[in-house]
Amino acid sequence: MEVWFTKEIVAGIFGLLLILFLVLFIWNIILSVKFGRLKKRFRRMAQGTSKDNLEQMLEKLFDRMEALEASQQEVERLTEIMHTKVREQKGRLGIIRFSAFENEGSDLSFSLALVDDNQDGMVMTSIYGRHESRVYAKPVEKGSSLYALSEEERQALAMAVKNNVNPE
Repeated sequence: MEVWFTKEIVAGIFGLLLILFLVLFIWNIILSVKFGRLKKRFRRMAQGTSKDNLEQMLEKLFDRMEALEASQQEVERLTEIMHTKVREQKGRLGIIRFSAFENEGSDLSFSLALVDDNQDGMVMTSIYGRHESRVYAKPVEKGSSLYALSEEERQALAMAVKNNVNPE
């Protein structure tokens, strides 16, 4: 009978198996350490909770996230509404004081222009006289009026439009 395995071949195979065993043993130790750390982190996270409580806790977190997203959308919507309202405010002002009559009074007459960011608004003029005063108002759209404007009204409107600094 012929022997296929010699002592050297068996010793070589045994040596390879021993090296493979050592590598697998070291790998097992590394995995055990990593698993122990993971277990410790999980215990710390789930401390005082059961399986059901942990699931409920995650559900609550997801619900809170959805509520925060809805709240954020509402804040964005309200911010846009407020931004629109601020742009529509008639906050741009131009005023010119003048003397309407050469021989009467001082500069007690005035023209006042109020416009918003779109240059929509109005021009109001008060003509002061010793015996009577009159007030006129004219609408303004996109920086002009359908009604004829006096020189003072045009100056007040130009001043208000010039003050119309749009931050965008």
